[in-house]
Amino acid sequence: MIESVAMNKSEEILWLGYCSEYGIGVEKNENKAFIHYQKSADMNNSNGMYQVGQCYYLGIGVEKDENKAFTYYQKSAEAGNYNGIFKTAICYRYGVGVAEDLNNYYKWINKE
Repeated sequence: MIESVAMNKSEEILWLGYCSEYGIGVEKNENKAFIHYQKSADMNNSNGMYQVGQCYYLGIGVEKDENKAFTYYQKSAEAGNYNGIFKTAICYRYGVGVAEDLNNYYKWINKE
């Protein structure tokens, strides 16, 4: 039933990913979750971009890759996503997937 969600709306695809990640109404499947998050991100959904970053950072449905995690966090931040802004700042602060850079940390952490 849940798989019949209209697959042309990025927010619905994002939530399908969430359901797949946590096993809500469907069997838990982190690989499917990543695929849905990626599709949502490809449709310019900033939450989808953030979730793809989380998947790469934590190894949810994909191999861990801090460089790719940072790339998606930054894309999400540039789209105005507050979680993405925070994670981008933290990546700059601690050198996660990018060179440590306090100037960029302060730039991102002070964004509104």
